[in-house]
Amino acid sequence: MSLLDRRGEYSWQPTTLADVKIILDKGTVSSGEDIGMTVGFRVLGGLRDSFTPSVWTLAWEDNDKLVRLAMETTVSSGKRLATTGKEVRRARFYWSRDPDLPYRIWSAIVREDGGAPIIPSSADDARAEFLDVVKRFEIPAGSLGKGSHRLTATVDVKWGRRTYIEKGKASAKSKPVEVKVE
Repeated sequence: MSLLDRRGEYSWQPTTLADVKIILDKGTVSSGEDIGMTVGFRVLGGLRDSFTPSVWTLAWEDNDKLVRLAMETTVSSGKRLATTGKEVRRARFYWSRDPDLPYRIWSAIVREDGGAPIIPSSADDARAEFLDVVKRFEIPAGSLGKGSHRLTATVDVKWGRRTYIEKGKASAKSKPVEVKVE
């Protein structure tokens, strides 16, 4: 069976980004401090639905053993304050001999920081490790100036064509949060 025919067998929902949020460490900071914040988001829809052990097995049989998720997260307040730049998170499918894993073909998640691969214990853990993202930012409060400022996060995600899903991209913006610099 050709790869093009395999993609035609699936009908996934469109992939979207959800729960894009900025969480501030403190709502009020002095001008000499750093504004600490965490930006988080989830990838939902077709990409998440297709990330299952049965699809991993078919992809592995087609010698399609890697999924890449390229992403960029930016924090701005009218102007760009901080960005992660382009980061790539990978999921590799492999033949497992671990008797504790429920399937033979399993996924190892390789984070964008280049650390050791993460071997999830369940398919739900694998989806969470691969498709739920949390980023940490520290911005000097002096770069904003005194007063109240509205911060927003913009997230862009891309993935390539695989045997089971077409290439695509998704973008989303968080609701603004207000920080006060004294």
